[in-house]
Amino acid sequence: MIGKALENYTKRFGPASHGKKLSVVQIDDESLEFYSSRGLLFVASKPFEENRETYMNERLQREAAYQWWGQTVGLKSFDDAWLSQGLAEYSAFSLRESEMDGAKLDGIRRELLEKSLTFEQTASLLRAPANLDDQSIGYQYIMYAKGAFVYKLLRDTLGDQKFDQLMRTFLNEFRGKNASIDDFEKLTSRVAGQNMRYFFARWVESTGVPEFSSDYLIIRTRGGKFVTRGTVKQNYDNLRLPVEVQLRSEGDQGLTTVKLDMEDSSADFNIESTGKPIAVAIDPSFKLLRISPDLRVSSIARRGIEQFKEGNYVEAQQQFEAALKLDRSNSWIYYHLGLLFLEQRNFDLAIDNFKATLGGSLNPAWLSVWANIKMGNAYDAKGDRTRAVAAYKRAEDLGDNYDNAQDAIKKYQATPFDPKEVKTTATK
Repeated sequence: MIGKALENYTKRFGPASHGKKLSVVQIDDESLEFYSSRGLLFVASKPFEENRETYMNERLQREAAYQWWGQTVGLKSFDDAWLSQGLAEYSAFSLRESEMDGAKLDGIRRELLEKSLTFEQTASLLRAPANLDDQSIGYQYIMYAKGAFVYKLLRDTLGDQKFDQLMRTFLNEFRGKNASIDDFEKLTSRVAGQNMRYFFARWVESTGVPEFSSDYLIIRTRGGKFVTRGTVKQNYDNLRLPVEVQLRSEGDQGLTTVKLDMEDSSADFNIESTGKPIAVAIDPSFKLLRISPDLRVSSIARRGIEQFKEGNYVEAQQQFEAALKLDRSNSWIYYHLGLLFLEQRNFDLAIDNFKATLGGSLNPAWLSVWANIKMGNAYDAKGDRTRAVAAYKRAEDLGDNYDNAQDAIKKYQATPFDPKEVKTTATK
């Protein structure tokens, strides 16, 4: 995995100063989990021992990127950390993006967007290093999630060709030197061929994200086709962004997407279709840093997940319940409440919430298989093997293998879940 990342970054950005060799050194758990220096990556024992494969792959991809953003190009001050930490996370994220399509691609983009929003109002990318502890959850969500998303937004604003040119020029011109955010802004304006102050003022120096809405009407043409004519609106002045609008219609055509270059508080669109229009979606692939009613719910729930990870169960439950007040059908939140109660060995409430998961929106789709597995775990923990086996069978019949679900099913079908040996964590 790390070799693939190094090859990808070299091809995209140019060679890093460490050359062609990166040494990975395993260290004890008394220091940081990960630490990078030129040509060296130090990794503590704990991440390996906990067998968190997805986490390890993503972290190693990020740590490899520090050889470019942090080692080859340094920082003038820690206030400029976005140039290193955000860009390293973006490099790793865009590598994963390039390997996905369809629902999986939309899924990882939405997850990054949700994380970007979770603590977004706490501090801007520019002020986070001075205002927050760099080991705090808030700092990490802002710098890594929002930090990476802003680079993705910059790519979509400039276009792939100019963004790639910007990255290679940044590496070449500041190789062996220290750079600031101000230096990067000036370079971005030069490469873009226009003043990019508006972008950095909005996304790097400020907090707050726009909320989009649309109004439209449907017109039947004489030729029997349909034209959906409408307006996209948002609540910020001087917001310039490429905005995708997608029309879902009946028939074989299905989906039609148009891109609007939004340069004001509103922009008009006209979309022609053969089938009767059903719905209009703004930013269907989660490319914009924005808020919406469902994203607002998700960001509250993610605060609960972080409290859960920290062992703050009362606070976690409060966040989950606050999110549920906004969306009573949200399966994702019920699932995490179920995990929380399973962790606390309140097995009846865990089962109730896994049942609520299955009776809710079931978005994302993997909730079906894992809610049944975890429900089986709760029944096993109660000593009700008959109901546990029935839950595992329902999970097996779904055929979904998200996150190696089928291996987990076989394991628990053979050996009952033991709550004393297995720790439930909110990782999904």
